[in-house]
Amino acid sequence: MAEINSNRIESSLDQQRILITGVSGLIGRILFNYLTTKYQVFGLDQHTNISPKYQLEYRDPIEAKPILPLPLDKFFQCDITDRIKLHKIIQEQKIEIIIHLAAIGETDPDIEKISRVNIEGTKNVFEA
Repeated sequence: MAEINSNRIESSLDQQRILITGVSGLIGRILFNYLTTKYQVFGLDQHTNISPKYQLEYRDPIEAKPILPLPLDKFFQCDITDRIKLHKIIQEQKIEIIIHLAAIGETDPDIEKISRVNIEGTKNVFEA
C-alpha cells in the first residue's frame, strides 16, 4: 500500500481556491478561519453571517481565538438549491475544491424542505 506524503498534498493545495458551503454554521466558520491562513478560501451560505451564539460562546479550538466575521469579499449569499447561481459563483471564482457542509438539521419539521436542501442542494454542489 502506498504511503501518502502529507507535505506533497499540502503543497499541492497551497494555491488552490476552496469554497465552503454552510460557512455560517459553527463547523464551517471554524474551518474557514483555519484554512484561510494557508489557502484562498471562500464561504457560501443562505444566511448572511454566523449566528451570534457562535460568535459569543465559541472559540476556534485549534487556534484558541474568537471566530471572526466573514470578510465580505470572500462570502457569497446563495441557497444551494439555486443551481444557476451556485454554478455561476463556482465558475466565476474558479473554485477548485468544495467542502460541502450546508444542510438543514433534523429540528426543521418540514420534510420536503429538508429533502430539497439536503438532497437536491447536494446534487447541485456535486454537479458544479
